[in-house]
Amino acid sequence: MANAQKDRAELILKNGAKLEGYAVLKSLDKIKFRKQKKADKEFYTFDKVDTLKIYDDFEPKLYIQAKVKDEEKPKVLKIVDIGKNLIYYRKISQGYGAPAFMPGGNMPMTVGGFYNVTNSYVRKPDEDEVTYLASTNWLSGNFKNAASEYFADCPNLVAKIKNRELKKKHLKEIITYYNSKCE
Repeated sequence: MANAQKDRAELILKNGAKLEGYAVLKSLDKIKFRKQKKADKEFYTFDKVDTLKIYDDFEPKLYIQAKVKDEEKPKVLKIVDIGKNLIYYRKISQGYGAPAFMPGGNMPMTVGGFYNVTNSYVRKPDEDEVTYLASTNWLSGNFKNAASEYFADCPNLVAKIKNRELKKKHLKEIITYYNSKCE
């Protein structure tokens, strides 16, 4: 997520209004926004914001709130790729590994710390909700079964997933394949 107030941004509100200025997406999916760098900060949530565009690279990063299949609460997701058959979304969240005491010399060492987990979601043009597909968390479930079921309308891709030619670590290639070779 963006973590500097220096990034140019555009808020597109649900009522159609556009606000230009500087923004950062904070934890709990709140947007800290300023019209100018030295202006007073304002806070927005995705209850009022349709799209957040942050211009911190060559292309803007787009964030939206989406309803996730089989979950009650919507999530704020970054749009990673928009293809003809599939839109790919991602949410990066931070976790904390609890400290463990390791024997080392005269004093125990403490090991633990923060780590990032990337959750990936997809949506076909005719779907109203995004579908959770994969996570970098090692306890994320069975990717092969979930991906095979979701991409069932593309048998060649399902075959590549089932025979392990394409795995969770190849998610970008899977999405590119689906967008370019599947109908």
